[in-house]
Amino acid sequence: MTRSLDQPPAPLTPPEGFSVVRVGEESLVAAAERLVSQGLRDRRTAAKRLIASAPEHGIDLSSIWVTVKSPVATPLQVRQACLAVPGSGSTAMIFISEPMPGGEPGGPEQARAERIALLRQVAAHFQSARKPLVKILQALPDPADAWAESAFLGAGFVFVGDLEYQRRPVAPSDLRSPRQEPSWPAGVRVVPLGRLPESERERTLLRVLEESYQETLDCPELCGLRETPDILASHYATGVFDPALWFLVMFQEQGVEVARGCMLLSRVPEQRVVELVYIGLSPEVRGKGLGGRLLEFGVRIAAEARVDAVTCAVDCRNEPARKMYREHGFQGAGKRRAFVGRVDARLA
Repeated sequence: MTRSLDQPPAPLTPPEGFSVVRVGEESLVAAAERLVSQGLRDRRTAAKRLIASAPEHGIDLSSIWVTVKSPVATPLQVRQACLAVPGSGSTAMIFISEPMPGGEPGGPEQARAERIALLRQVAAHFQSARKPLVKILQALPDPADAWAESAFLGAGFVFVGDLEYQRRPVAPSDLRSPRQEPSWPAGVRVVPLGRLPESERERTLLRVLEESYQETLDCPELCGLRETPDILASHYATGVFDPALWFLVMFQEQGVEVARGCMLLSRVPEQRVVELVYIGLSPEVRGKGLGGRLLEFGVRIAAEARVDAVTCAVDCRNEPARKMYREHGFQGAGKRRAFVGRVDARLA
């Protein structure tokens, strides 16, 4: 089920007897208990662990909203919870509480209505901010969580695709001499971003990204929802940015070298992987086998970085890309459903 952002969300009559409030210090543990996995035996310990580790991961737990019975009593008796984690590129990742093991308070429909109310409150909060620090809300629920999909769609989010996470272990045989250049087609050169003058890098990247989005098979529903500078900011923030690991695909065109593609790699030290953040080519240079060669080159770069694997995510509908990944040793490592909501009147 999908919905266009041009269509307003279906009318929702808020269920009676509950309120949406922002969590304070006194109710933080109770709220965190609803945000950890509800299948855990000791959710309170897990909640305290989440609170303790949040600063290390840049998570501001003051951005938790919960539903409680009306009139509001202290301490809060938390029913449903929603956490918004602002990130780079004017986005925020959204997490909502799972169904309770003993059943939802008020039943499934009441729980759905409360989750929707929380999501709309989060959107309204960011919409009313003095500076538009967050423009897009993102969520990646498990495909089995129909309750989450129902809440996100009910709050006006748009389903933008099923993502398959891919992983390719790096073996000693992948390590070649750094001086051994791959075989590129005539007129093609792949150069690190760091070789461009710093004043030209962002302008070149923005143009290459926009060209590569044309006729894309990776979450095409996202096209137009985010501005390209915001997308680039998200790429910069993935892992550890190193201009030596971001590559431009240069083509000779009438005696002039022009960037027509890119491959962006970032180290993720805590996971001992190199993430393939993005790989894309302009339409006029596709179909030349460059994607596979770039991927092979990327695996070699990862081997030189002494990591355990290369990881990436791909739209499950993008069969050409999935086939290319399989041919180069990548294997599926889990799936998520992707939902996006704009922080504007369509969500509030």
